[in-house]
Amino acid sequence: MLTHVAILIALTFVPSYASNNNPTETSSLVINYTQQPVNLQFVARDNQDSAAVTFAGSILSLGVDSMFVEVYRNNIYLKRKAVKLSYILSVANFSISQKIHSELSEYKFKLYSKVLTVSTLLKTADSVVCGDAYVFSGQSNSHPTSSYATYKNEFCRSFGIQTGNWNGDPYNGADTNWVVSKADGSGGDWAGPGNVGVWGLRLQKLIKETYGIPTCIINGGKAGSTIELNLRNNSNPTDFNSVYGKLLYRVKKSGLNNNIKAIFWYQGESNGTTSWVNYAANFETLYNSWKTDYPNFQKIFLFQTRPCCSEMYASQLRESQRKLPVKFSNIELVSTAGLPFYEGCHYANTGYEVLAAMVFKPLSKFFYSTADTTDMRPPNIRAAYYTNSLKKEIRLLFDNSKIASWPADTLGQSMKNYFYLDGMFGNISTGIISGDTLKLQLINTATATKITYLPTVWTHDDSVVYEGPFMRNSKKVGALSFHDFPISNYAPTTLNLTAIIEGYYNTATAKMNIRDTLTVLLRSNVYPYTLKDSAKAIIDSVSFTGIFKFSNLPTGNYYIAVKGRNCLETWSKNGGVAFTAGSTVSYNFTSSISQAFGNNLKNKVGKFCIYSADVNQDGFVDASDNVNTMNDLLGYLQGNHKTDLNGDRIVDSFDLLIVFNNVLTFISKATP
Repeated sequence: MLTHVAILIALTFVPSYASNNNPTETSSLVINYTQQPVNLQFVARDNQDSAAVTFAGSILSLGVDSMFVEVYRNNIYLKRKAVKLSYILSVANFSISQKIHSELSEYKFKLYSKVLTVSTLLKTADSVVCGDAYVFSGQSNSHPTSSYATYKNEFCRSFGIQTGNWNGDPYNGADTNWVVSKADGSGGDWAGPGNVGVWGLRLQKLIKETYGIPTCIINGGKAGSTIELNLRNNSNPTDFNSVYGKLLYRVKKSGLNNNIKAIFWYQGESNGTTSWVNYAANFETLYNSWKTDYPNFQKIFLFQTRPCCSEMYASQLRESQRKLPVKFSNIELVSTAGLPFYEGCHYANTGYEVLAAMVFKPLSKFFYSTADTTDMRPPNIRAAYYTNSLKKEIRLLFDNSKIASWPADTLGQSMKNYFYLDGMFGNISTGIISGDTLKLQLINTATATKITYLPTVWTHDDSVVYEGPFMRNSKKVGALSFHDFPISNYAPTTLNLTAIIEGYYNTATAKMNIRDTLTVLLRSNVYPYTLKDSAKAIIDSVSFTGIFKFSNLPTGNYYIAVKGRNCLETWSKNGGVAFTAGSTVSYNFTSSISQAFGNNLKNKVGKFCIYSADVNQDGFVDASDNVNTMNDLLGYLQGNHKTDLNGDRIVDSFDLLIVFNNVLTFISKATP
C-alpha cells in the first residue's frame, strides 16, 4: 500500500533478536514514506511464485548511516537486508525490497535505522502473505451472505468494505484496511468489511486447501444493479458514488490493480427488461473499462443467469450472455441452470457452495495444476437441424460437454414442455441422447425455424419460478439456455481430421504425450479467403484424429486452417478441399508434407507434424516465443501452460529446445 505522508516518529524500544546491534529506546526521525507494507497486507505473486515487499522513502533527518529490514516467516527469523544512506541537500533516499514466497506462511517485516552501532525500530508490518488476487462484481448473487458461512482463515484476504444499503451508499475513502475474508454479513444490508460472498469465500478455501496458495478477493457487487449502473464514470473512474468507482478505488488502494488474475461477473437478473437489447454493447463498454483499469486480467468468469425473479425478456438476456464469448475469447461461461438449493432468486448457503465447486474446476485449469477437467464446462448449443424432409425430428448438437441423459419429470414438470419451436411449446414428445446430440422427437411435422430452451421465468401451469427439470452433463453442470436458435434444414458437415503437434509427438511411443484441443477454420479458397465456419475438437493422442462438425457450411471448396494454443497455424494444400453440406470429409496432415500449404510441416520419423512453439500465436516462431518460454522455465512453471511444448506438464529445457530450433529455421505461417 502506497503512502506519501511525512511522519515524525517518536519510537519506543523494540528489541531486534536477529540483529547484533542494540536498538535505542527512543528516537525522532522525519521520514517521508512512499512505499511500505502494513499489517495483513496481501501481495500478488509473479511468475516465480513470489513478490517483492518494499520499504521506500526519504529521511529528512541528518546522521543516519543505513537502513535495514528483517524478515520473519511465521515469527521465525528468515533474512536481513541493509542499504547505506547517502545525503544530498540533507535528504537521504532509501528503498529496500525483500521477496517472499507464495505459500501458507505469514511474513513479518521490521524496518530499522542505524546510527553507528545503534539501531532503531521504525516500522513493523505483520501477517503479510503472497498469492493470487481476483475481482468480483455484479448483483446480489455475486456477494451473498449466510449465517452458516462462518469460515475464516488468515490466508483468505480482502480489502476495504462494501457500503451500506446493499453497497449502494457512497464510499468513505478512509475505509481501506486489509481484512480477513468473511461471508456471514453485517446485518440485513449484506455489506461490511471483508465480505467476499458465500461462494467467493468457499472458492478461497478450495484454493488454499487444494493448492496451498493465499488469495485476495475484492468484491464490489451491488444488489439489484443493472449493467448500466455498473458502468464506469469516465470523467471520474473512482467516483465514490458509483458501483464501478467504489470497487476500482479499493483495488487501486490495495495496489493490486495491475495484478488481478480474473474477474467474476454474476449479473443480469435486473436486465430482463427491454434493456436486454443493449446488454452486449454495455458489456463491451464495461469490458474495455476493465482492460484499462485491470490491464493484466486473463479471464472473465461470466455467469449465465437462470429463470428467476426477473422480467419478461430474461430469455433474450440469457441468449445475449451466451453469445458474449464469440467476441471476447477470454470469457469462461458458467451455467447456473440446475444448481441445487435454489430459492427463486438466490440460493441457500449449500447452493452457493456447490456453485463455488463448479467454478473451481475451470479456475484450476487456467491458473493451477489440475488433471480433473472432464465435463467442467456446460453443454452449449452449436447446431440445430431437422433430420430429414419430414421434419418430425430435430437434432441439437452441443459443444463443451455432452448431455448425460434426458431428464426425468420433476416438480410436476416435463422437460419436453420447455423447448419452444418459434415460441410455442407442446410439439415435442420426448428426447433421446446419442453422443453429443440430443434428438427431439416431434408429435407433428414442424415448420419452425427457431428453437428456445427454458422458459423466461415461470412454469406453464402455476406461475411459479421454473426450477426444473434441466439438462445436465455427467458432472451435473447444467446446459446453457438458448433463445431463438436457428434450425437448419440440413445435417452438419463433419471433418475427420488427422494431425500431430510436433512437440507433443513422442517418437519412442509413437503417441502424443497429451490430447490437445484444436480449432479448425474453414476459409474460402479464393481471395480474400473469407471465414465460412469454424469448429473445435480434441485430437486423440493415439489415433491423432478429431471429429469437427460444421453447422453452417454450404457445399464448396475450402482451405482447412488449423490452430492450437501453441502450434503454428497451418493451412491445407493448395486449392483447398471439397466439402459437401451434410457429408463427412477426411483429411490427414500426417501422411505427406504436401498436405500443408507451402509444405509447412515437420518430418518426425515419417510422421508429418504441425510445428510447435508459436506461443503468442502471431504466425511466427521467433524471439518473443523464445523469451516467453524462457521466462516460464525460469519460473519453474508446472501444469497446463502454453509454453509446455512437449506436454509433460512442466516448462523446462526440452520445451526451450523446441522453440529454439524452430527460431533458427525461421518457421512462420504459410498461406495463399
